[in-house]
Amino acid sequence: MAKPTLLIVLVLVLCSSTEAVGQGKKLWDRFSFRESFSGKRGPSRPASFSVLLPGDTTPSYNIQTAMRIDLGFGSLARKVDIGPYVEYRLRTNIKKPQNVFMVGLAMDWETRDEEAEDRKWSAVLVLRVNYKNDFERSTRAVQTNLLYTPVAGGDDLGNFFLPNIPTQFGTAMEFTYSPSIGLEREGLVDTKNKPLEGSVVRAVTGVRAELLPLPSQLSRKLELNVEYSYLYDLIGRSNSERLTRGHPLWKADANVWFVRTDAGRLAGVSLSHTNGGNPSVGFRHQQLTELTFAAKF
Repeated sequence: MAKPTLLIVLVLVLCSSTEAVGQGKKLWDRFSFRESFSGKRGPSRPASFSVLLPGDTTPSYNIQTAMRIDLGFGSLARKVDIGPYVEYRLRTNIKKPQNVFMVGLAMDWETRDEEAEDRKWSAVLVLRVNYKNDFERSTRAVQTNLLYTPVAGGDDLGNFFLPNIPTQFGTAMEFTYSPSIGLEREGLVDTKNKPLEGSVVRAVTGVRAELLPLPSQLSRKLELNVEYSYLYDLIGRSNSERLTRGHPLWKADANVWFVRTDAGRLAGVSLSHTNGGNPSVGFRHQQLTELTFAAKF
């Protein structure tokens, strides 16, 4: 099994970079760090880390992290986040281990112009093209993913339950949800498992809800999330290992942030429960509960 040494070294190198890149913007400010870049622009899951080194038995790791450098400049940067990224998911202390490395190009395009803020509705389009190496299944694949997320313009019905617009319940809580829909194609380029040969096209749907109890009193440092995604194999690979074409996945987590800035940088602890599977990232169907350190910038 591949160890996360390369990823740890890369994190240390990036954390030491402070040189300016174009228009006086520091290199550090161009890096994004979170769990994944396969979701929508905006609220997203933070990266998480957990390492157990018992000394008298095999170490166990739980790492879910992704990094991207933004290459947008000038007017392009105001609407488009685009750049290369790496993503690594390693879980060794679970029933069905996960060990997946991905590298590719990710783009988030906010279709609304700053000059047209009065537009009632717009969208965020997320495009991802990447190479995936699944060490557990000994497969290598090329993936293409396109997601659409609606964004309300605000002011309609007082912002009440509009997608990607916070709904305020006085000072008691703040609620935001984000639906998405799209398509994904995964084509295997190398595998030792003959039943997995070929390509598959999937429909991708999902919704993520975020709840902030007492946001003013707690300085938005307590966060509750629920997320549901469903992938359905439209074309390809209907073999014995894929009698079920549907792949549902539930996630729920409670986060306590010791650090939370206006720029969206986070650091804290996360208690999460997962039930389901996601073949896009090599996570096979199972249930698990985790307590991890989490960070996002």
